[in-house]
Amino acid sequence: MARYPAEHKETTRARILAASERLLKRDGVERSSVEAVMREAGLTVGGFYAHFESKDDLARQALLYSVEESFRRLTHGLDDLDDRAFVRALISRYLAQAADPNLEHACPLTVLLPEVARSSSAFRDEFATRTAALLHAVERRFPERRGFSQRETALAVFAALSGAVAMARAAATPRARAKIAGAAEAFLVAALALDMPSRRHRAPLRSRPVKSRRAA
Repeated sequence: MARYPAEHKETTRARILAASERLLKRDGVERSSVEAVMREAGLTVGGFYAHFESKDDLARQALLYSVEESFRRLTHGLDDLDDRAFVRALISRYLAQAADPNLEHACPLTVLLPEVARSSSAFRDEFATRTAALLHAVERRFPERRGFSQRETALAVFAALSGAVAMARAAATPRARAKIAGAAEAFLVAALALDMPSRRHRAPLRSRPVKSRRAA
């Protein structure tokens, strides 16, 4: 029997994860059968167990994969922005999901968190570790607010964004979805003072001429 190189196995595993990610977000866990996932990936069912122990194992690994891929797309191309512009762009990009009916492109935090809550404590620990690493990668870009560290601010922003998008998707009309997303964006921009220019780009203050005081 011909043996495939390790690179081929990793490529195949990535195809299965990507297909599972799309189906999980679009159809949910119950309707994302092994057969449906492998068909979506363009592969035969027989090769599934060379990569995953079970459907549940695939669902867990696909969720972790989805979080990391979503974060990569969210932050792509923003590295050269100053910190305020970075956070402002991140907020706008995230909330743009509210108007997109295609859940295949959705951040998994907005559609699959209940699956994490129903998982084992071991998986919740793994999920927390992976998401904490992603947060650590960008927390230094967030402004410090009185009484809150940059990490706490970043955590609060992502919690607000995922909740706002989830709520907007449940709204009955496009106008309602836009109103929810717009309110969330306006609140975060104001709370973080993102409408103020970055310090490095502020014009230097002009010294005012000192008025001479008349002798009494």
